[in-house]
Amino acid sequence: MPDGNVRGAHRTLPVGPRRFGAASEVASLSVHPIERLRYVARAGWGAPEMLAAEAAYALADLAQREAPAVLPACRRLLDRHPDCGPMWWMAARVITAGDPMAEAQWCAERLESDPTDELVDEALAPGARVVRRGGIGEVASADVVVVRADAIGPGGMVVDGDVLGLLEAARVVEVPVWVEAGVGRVLPPRLWEALVRKVDAAVSERTGAVADLGAVARVVGPSGAQTPAVALAGTDCPEPPELLTRW
Repeated sequence: MPDGNVRGAHRTLPVGPRRFGAASEVASLSVHPIERLRYVARAGWGAPEMLAAEAAYALADLAQREAPAVLPACRRLLDRHPDCGPMWWMAARVITAGDPMAEAQWCAERLESDPTDELVDEALAPGARVVRRGGIGEVASADVVVVRADAIGPGGMVVDGDVLGLLEAARVVEVPVWVEAGVGRVLPPRLWEALVRKVDAAVSERTGAVADLGAVARVVGPSGAQTPAVALAGTDCPEPPELLTRW
């Protein structure tokens, strides 16, 4: 299914080889992990799962070489990409893991094998008229509006700014909204609050907009289509104090 809501899907991050298995193979990468993380931090528009996966591979390398640097690196990434739910999810899991290197690799693999796109297609009724972009005219003739969230939490979601009009049109004509929220996008309450604070304080034009969940009927993620309440209750993300306080 075509999706116009992915920001910068055409952009390739300028990093080196990402996949690695044995520890010796990690250490042999020619680009230092700090430099790889700088590339991710400086990246312009990019799909959230791509940014977070690239960061996770670099953090796995960093965890082996210089474990104390992992937390500062995660904070730096979140400063630069405060609206990227998968980045928060990945960082929270890595800094609370007993084996940060293995956890970072696991997060990257989960992000890269996310089945959510296919699950959206499967959950929609055959022949359903689906709108992903447009105004009130397009929405009025639709059965469902589908938007992609960069992050979602209790009371809100992060979307592209140009999706706000679509959401308002859906509310006006009472067409249900489905939210595509793939791996790492559903955050627990306190981590969601930390994300919102960072987004509110951000000065970058790249930052997404926070919208409410008023018109959302279903959230589709790796577990399939669920009500917002069920989806939010099923998050697999910890809430580490290191990411909840201001830094």
